Amino acid sequence: MLKRNQQSGFSVVEMLVSLVAGLVVVAGAISLFTSVMVSGNTTLMLSRLNQDVQSITDIMVRDIQRAGYHPSAAQGMDGNASAASAAQAVLFSTTDDLYTSSGASAPDCIRIRYWDDEPVTRIYRFDQASRELKCWGKNGCDPEGADITDTISNACTKSSNSTSKWYNLIADQEISVDSLSFTLASGASATGMRAIDLAISASHATRPALSMSLQRQIKLRNDGY
Repeated sequence: MLKRNQQSGFSVVEMLVSLVAGLVVVAGAISLFTSVMVSGNTTLMLSRLNQDVQSITDIMVRDIQRAGYHPSAAQGMDGNASAASAAQAVLFSTTDDLYTSSGASAPDCIRIRYWDDEPVTRIYRFDQASRELKCWGKNGCDPEGADITDTISNACTKSSNSTSKWYNLIADQEISVDSLSFTLASGASATGMRAIDLAISASHATRPALSMSLQRQIKLRNDGY
């Protein structure tokens, strides 16, 4: 008598166990992929934050290093009264060119004046309300938009007008400036060898937990003798 071969597949329990095991493997792979993507995105955002803050700090440092420069300064020291007067007009003063806004614990606005074929005045300030770093000018940070004769309080608190206004130095959609200060370096003298400590802190606009701080000590080109 012929016997019929019996063939059987997976039982329901075996299929469920296999399905759960497969889902666990897939979930692990998705979790790993997501973690890698988030980590890469975080690294990219930190890199962009660092690059932007470094770049804008370099711009301010270069300007501050030029503060007080005038080609006639040496002639003024030799007794030439007109040359001395011209050089004095752009000389950096820690009392006349640093301003502490209301609520700030240290100067957060600086005016830099120097000679570059003509008098140049640049103003940088921190806007606490909008958490932005700004400069004054006609077209971007065009120095022609700043009045060399303004008092420092007027220079740092002036309102935009038909010809000049405050410009953002960093894209506020991506970066928020948390603090900015310009202080006379420890050991420096307002009437002698001078250096300015620049300190800036910033964070990502959409992820405030991503932040960085940067400090630079800047030796002024012309001392206050």
